[in-house]
Amino acid sequence: MARLCLYRYIENENAIIDIYKRMSFNPSNEADFLKNPLFIKWALNPSTELDRYWHDWAKANEGKKELMDRAIELSKSIGWKNQHRMEEDDFNRLKNRLLEYNAKWEIQSRPSLYSERYKKRFSWVWPVAASFLIAGFLWFNYMGTTEREEVKVYESQEWLTRSVPKGMKKIVHLPDGSTVMLNSDSEIRYPPSFEHERTVELVGQAFFEVQRNEELPFTVLSGELITKVLGTSFDVSAYPEEARMHVAVVTGKVQVDTEAGVTTTILPMEATYYDTASKSLQKGSYDYNHLVGWRHRILKFQEESYSHVFERLSKWYNVSFEFAPGVELKGKYSGEFQNENLENILMGMQYSLGISYEIKEEKVKITKN
Repeated sequence: MARLCLYRYIENENAIIDIYKRMSFNPSNEADFLKNPLFIKWALNPSTELDRYWHDWAKANEGKKELMDRAIELSKSIGWKNQHRMEEDDFNRLKNRLLEYNAKWEIQSRPSLYSERYKKRFSWVWPVAASFLIAGFLWFNYMGTTEREEVKVYESQEWLTRSVPKGMKKIVHLPDGSTVMLNSDSEIRYPPSFEHERTVELVGQAFFEVQRNEELPFTVLSGELITKVLGTSFDVSAYPEEARMHVAVVTGKVQVDTEAGVTTTILPMEATYYDTASKSLQKGSYDYNHLVGWRHRILKFQEESYSHVFERLSKWYNVSFEFAPGVELKGKYSGEFQNENLENILMGMQYSLGISYEIKEEKVKITKN
């Protein structure tokens, strides 16, 4: 009977997802997620369809995304691990019972999914099932059964994404207590738990302050660079449209590898620069305000081409530049600004470059004098 219910559970999954799409789910706390049958399905038996459903739900409910993340992380709470231990056979029976509950719910819910009779009859099931789920999964994480099962649980977790639009900066707290400050037009992806490894993916620029853990090195994947540390603070810039990337160390020691196999180690006040065209990696000192000053709202240009200058201004102030015919910006530009508005920066440029500018909302038109 349990096997038959399980087959029906799998066969009816898409139908139940379709039903849930027509229902309103507005959780107010983590427990509401754990009472949701579809959420329990996802936690017990993740699949492509369930991953897609909850990914779409999170996109449509941005205000609830962190609540859902905490519900996922709740099952891995260290404080519960020593409180729930059971034999493997007991755990398997618990899991099968939960699957049976899901199957019975699917079969019996279709005729009267919205009826009061349904709500009264099964209202007690999911809080109890949620409690079993937490206890069972925490025991599973603590004891472990086989390496294959542990990997399956880990890989089924959907990575979290945090992004920052142009003109803004944001601080992100990672599961291990490390913090990341994202620069404008940047994005970071990471798993909801760092239990197995500490790996993040970065597009753009970010400053990392990493909690030390010698057993689990911290790895940043950014374009063609792989940055590994144990515990330190450093800056990574890897915008895909830029020809040059860098890793700058403030404290600690950092190892930087390229996809081509080039490796270097950098120490405090050292940086490594990667050229995407030549695939070359160079190491040297760096100017803090130039590479890392953005954290303190310092915008510094150091002998940079005007094309790069206007790219940085576009990200910093969330504007787009339009250059009129005949405008040619040759040479290099240097300058340092702190908490300065865009108009004052352009005002300084117009005299040296012989240009005029017009700012309209998020567009700036540059013309020749």
